[in-house]
Amino acid sequence: MHLLPADQLEPVRAHLDRQGYAVASVVTPVEGGLRAAQAEIARTLRLPAVAGTNLDAMADALRDLPQIWGTDQVALLWEDAERLAADDGRAWWILGEILDDAEDLTVVAFGEARMGRPSDLPS
Repeated sequence: MHLLPADQLEPVRAHLDRQGYAVASVVTPVEGGLRAAQAEIARTLRLPAVAGTNLDAMADALRDLPQIWGTDQVALLWEDAERLAADDGRAWWILGEILDDAEDLTVVAFGEARMGRPSDLPS
């Protein structure tokens, strides 16, 4: 997984398009933690419905990305990824590990240049 500041979204998208990637974009849901983020990622990647509620099913379905998308060059652009990392670090880690293990998926997570809860930042 690549972690980049939010202002790099459009340049990265343009680069991936030029390289012939199938690009899927997801935004971390405002509420819901692990399951809401998992469901959005599964929907965005066109995975079977069960992959949105079952982590093992998600890991298995990610192996089928080349068949689902018709290419072995699939990229997931994950906007507001820092929201999940700040709100539920364990959920961030779990989803990150599953996505990182997918051989035919490039994941680019976008967030603020400085991560953490606003209350943790100096005034």
